[in-house]
Amino acid sequence: MRLFLAINLPERLKKRLFKFAQNLKGFGRLKLVEENNIHLTLKFLGEAGPEPLIAALRAIQYKPFMLSLRGVGVFPNPDYIRVVWAGCEKGAQDVITLHNKIEEILKLNDFKKDKDFHPHATLARVKFPNDKRGLVDFIRENQGMEFGEFKVESFELMKSELSRAGPRYELIEGFLL
Repeated sequence: MRLFLAINLPERLKKRLFKFAQNLKGFGRLKLVEENNIHLTLKFLGEAGPEPLIAALRAIQYKPFMLSLRGVGVFPNPDYIRVVWAGCEKGAQDVITLHNKIEEILKLNDFKKDKDFHPHATLARVKFPNDKRGLVDFIRENQGMEFGEFKVESFELMKSELSRAGPRYELIEGFLL
């Protein structure tokens, strides 16, 4: 089963992010993340069985926290754009701390540690930017864009099924903070 850990966003934020992402369409060949699939990935796990993970993840203890989504950026860099994302501001350090707690638990289950973790919600995957300068300018102009905030009270183990129509996500287990 292809699995990942995520902080799922409230519907109002998904709608706002998806609406904003529509502005990216004119900058090249890209695939917008479907509205119902927008989330913050805490860790991609790959092919794994959920049962041992669920037991291990139940041991994580952390407090609920407020998280604001603000700003837009790209991976890996403005010269070579493959992903456009919305960033985290208030609560970003809490997301990083939660990620690190997950990493500690999962290294006991032989999962590799992430090299660089940057909390974000992916908005689009860029196949080919036909107006890279315009895209870079658009990103720069929206670095301060406020998308909203919410209280993070859980994280989820999600299943991802890939298809020609795009990925389909299914909740396997939720973990309250």
